[in-house]
Amino acid sequence: MTRPDLFIGVVSHRGSRFAVSQGPQGLAALLEAELATAGIATTVVVSTDDHFDASPFPLSEASVQASLSAQLRLHGTWARFIGRRWSPRWLAEQALRSGKRQTQRVRSPGVAMLRRLLNIELSHVDLMRRGLASGAAWVLIIEDDGAASDVADCAAGLRGLMEHADRIAYANVSQSYSSRTLGVDHLLHADPGVRWAGTVSRGLFAADRPVTNTVCAILYAREFLPGLVRVMDELPMEPVVPIDWKLNLAMMRLFDEGAFAERRCWQVEPAPIDQLSMR
Repeated sequence: MTRPDLFIGVVSHRGSRFAVSQGPQGLAALLEAELATAGIATTVVVSTDDHFDASPFPLSEASVQASLSAQLRLHGTWARFIGRRWSPRWLAEQALRSGKRQTQRVRSPGVAMLRRLLNIELSHVDLMRRGLASGAAWVLIIEDDGAASDVADCAAGLRGLMEHADRIAYANVSQSYSSRTLGVDHLLHADPGVRWAGTVSRGLFAADRPVTNTVCAILYAREFLPGLVRVMDELPMEPVVPIDWKLNLAMMRLFDEGAFAERRCWQVEPAPIDQLSMR
């Protein structure tokens, strides 16, 4: 069996309002067809399985409260890691988060929230494993709310990124938050040796420290992915945090291990894939 150049995994679920992503008009299928014209062999796998529901462990109201507290702590840990400036805006955001947390102690969102977060997390990691098992040199994980207004540009740009396996550990390719909103703009630097190969003008920036722009669409180099899967497996399932923050936690650990000494995190701005749930 011939190994694909690219594995595309789609994180979705039964009853999704973005169910179009699961079929021939979804972004993954459109990219597969576009890349085929350039001789890029692609394997697409759509995941609608609820992995946590298949073998659940007990969750309680205490689990919910522990999860919410862990998420709040992670905001602070992440801000220190990226050296975010403690501006009045950021302090105001933290105050709002703290206030919301106090409200959640009385009006809990319930354990259904945790089941949903765990199903999403396990689907992401399962697709990472399946991407590695496919033998593909690159693995693109897309959530089902990801879409591209210019599929040809997106495909050409991804092809260009795939020519830099020696430089890229992973690349954020979704237009979710701006680097300024994330507070990571001071970490990004243009590299004249890498450019966006599509037809739309986009900037490519290497980050001094690994950052993520949600997990709507991330392109992983095969050489980087085993280490990420290992750390994701090592991190405890509880307290439960959203996959975006779980991935940030994993990236911080990998950074401390020296995983970004050669290959780095990259950011595309504006990115080619829109996160429709944020529009």
